[in-house]
Amino acid sequence: MHFTGKIGAGSFSISTGVSIWQRLPYLLFGLFSEYGYSILRPTLWLLGVWALGFAAFWGYLSGCCVPAPDSVIERPMGAAMALSFSNLFPLFGFGRVYFGGDFMRELPAVLKTLAGFQTVASLPLLFFLGLGLRQRFRLR
Repeated sequence: MHFTGKIGAGSFSISTGVSIWQRLPYLLFGLFSEYGYSILRPTLWLLGVWALGFAAFWGYLSGCCVPAPDSVIERPMGAAMALSFSNLFPLFGFGRVYFGGDFMRELPAVLKTLAGFQTVASLPLLFFLGLGLRQRFRLR
């Protein structure tokens, strides 16, 4: 797969050489998971996506950089950590249990978009983490 990312998927464009659109999935697969062999890379990407969400939600809930929400949050740091975690792992259902529909509806559009990005980005990263774990513990 590494070499396929270097030369493309087999067809060449006459004027520009290899099309980036043919190479892009292979390059992203290598970047995010070292072609399914790494456990560390998907874990670090998941931590980065979590930290980005944590910082954005904490800034909003604590009211340090933007107007604070109408409802009072007693522990904005813990709520931001939990909200970011629940966005990364939607399969567990933490968001529905701890953050009801009213809370999520009151978020600004930017934070709703970020929550959606976290959910969509976490699914392939969890899959890549599973691939790395499978490669690591595979019987040969």
